[in-house]
Amino acid sequence: MAVFYLPPAGFDRDFAQSAQAADLRTNWDEFIGGGIADRDDGALFYDAKSDPAPGVTADRVPIPWNGFPRSLSMFFNAATSPTGARDALRVAEILRPVTAVIIASPQGDVTRFVSWTPGLPTLRAVNADGTLGVPIVPMHRQQDEYCEWHVDRDSNGGIRRISFTAEGPEYWREMASVDPDLVVKLYQELIDPSVVKADLFWQHHVAARVRGTNTFRIAMRKDSYNPYNKWNTTHGVMHLTHPANTLGAEINLAADATVVFPSIPPQPASTFPRRLICCAEFGGVNRSSDPLIGAGVNGAARAGKMVTLANPVGLYMGTIDIGTLRGPQNQPIVQEALKIVRASANNEMILRAEVVAPQGFTLDQCSLGGARLAFGGQIAQKITMRLFGLVKTAPVPGRAGTTDTCGAKCCAKPQAPDFRITVAPNQNCAQVPAGDFDVEAPFTENSPTPETAMQEEAAVPSAAAEKESLDVLAAPPPISRQRNPLKGL
Repeated sequence: MAVFYLPPAGFDRDFAQSAQAADLRTNWDEFIGGGIADRDDGALFYDAKSDPAPGVTADRVPIPWNGFPRSLSMFFNAATSPTGARDALRVAEILRPVTAVIIASPQGDVTRFVSWTPGLPTLRAVNADGTLGVPIVPMHRQQDEYCEWHVDRDSNGGIRRISFTAEGPEYWREMASVDPDLVVKLYQELIDPSVVKADLFWQHHVAARVRGTNTFRIAMRKDSYNPYNKWNTTHGVMHLTHPANTLGAEINLAADATVVFPSIPPQPASTFPRRLICCAEFGGVNRSSDPLIGAGVNGAARAGKMVTLANPVGLYMGTIDIGTLRGPQNQPIVQEALKIVRASANNEMILRAEVVAPQGFTLDQCSLGGARLAFGGQIAQKITMRLFGLVKTAPVPGRAGTTDTCGAKCCAKPQAPDFRITVAPNQNCAQVPAGDFDVEAPFTENSPTPETAMQEEAAVPSAAAEKESLDVLAAPPPISRQRNPLKGL
């Protein structure tokens, strides 16, 4: 069978070095193709693999956004607070616990991976005898713009390297399911030579609670790929870890954004992206990426055009504008410091990049835009992210847009008016409990630690603990193929 969907950025170098190259290519084609086909409902989002209008040329349209977490900048009032900008930069590099909840339905169980908040149960290891084991708390980065980074420091705290990635976790999970040894090899080449297979794969089953019950079911199987492994969190970065940073989320966002909401006027254009997402709830309202992607797709849908994601489907760094990077003697160093590691042949679609200290000094001795370089986020602020859509006029009978009414609205956090949450359309913003905003708050040094999460999970009343049980060893559907994985919790 011919392969249609290419690996992200058309970067086939990974697959090419495997003895199972054909299987890797076919598996990826089926994975991406299946996710897109599932969202092609005959309206304006279409599957290019079975193009309903093959004779109509599609325009390839880039949609850009900034790589630094806008949510953090707004939460800390970076534009107005004397310490807000630095607080946002610092907190962006603090890891946050992640957990999963299984939602049971007649259509099948759905596993949703989310950031941990008080009261939300942690995951549990499964003992060799099939009983529930200790709580476990994987970690993810609080970098939610499809751009994540890790800062490598030497024994003196000096910054040796800052690595950036836009690679979706699904690519690595799917590759690991076909050729796990290839994944180990790539980690050794890109992260650290000391990586071993046991570091990257779950050494036991991992169970998640079925929401609203004391029943647990398997969320991740033993020997399956662990996307939260130490070499992708505390010790390095290989691919995206934030629960919202997935290729599945990209597909769902593009499909959901083709729905038109007639009650929302498109002007003023500067506020339309946020007004749209507050109404439609198809992504994170505080992000830069989701509102801008949604508005870009929605604009085409409002004009009655069909939309899909360009092949190869992926999330990319487009430009890394750090020409003002200077060494300790104010000498330009960007040409020797910036390394494009994984990208398309023309560097139009960058998957991985590194900024490496030249010989003789560390990056924290350098400056960017006249300010001392202390955080990876300073460079992330100079990164323009993008994805590519295909837009074409819809001459196909029945391929018409769908309309809807607003299912939500936004309320602003009183202490940070640019930071918002979605609520029911009839909710009085003045009566929104402060705790509702806290659910969206980032982890800081004063936030609950992973140990706190484990203690809360372990401190279940004895009567409830006696009722806890491990249900069937049934793997849930892949999270990346599920719609709106962060909604409903």
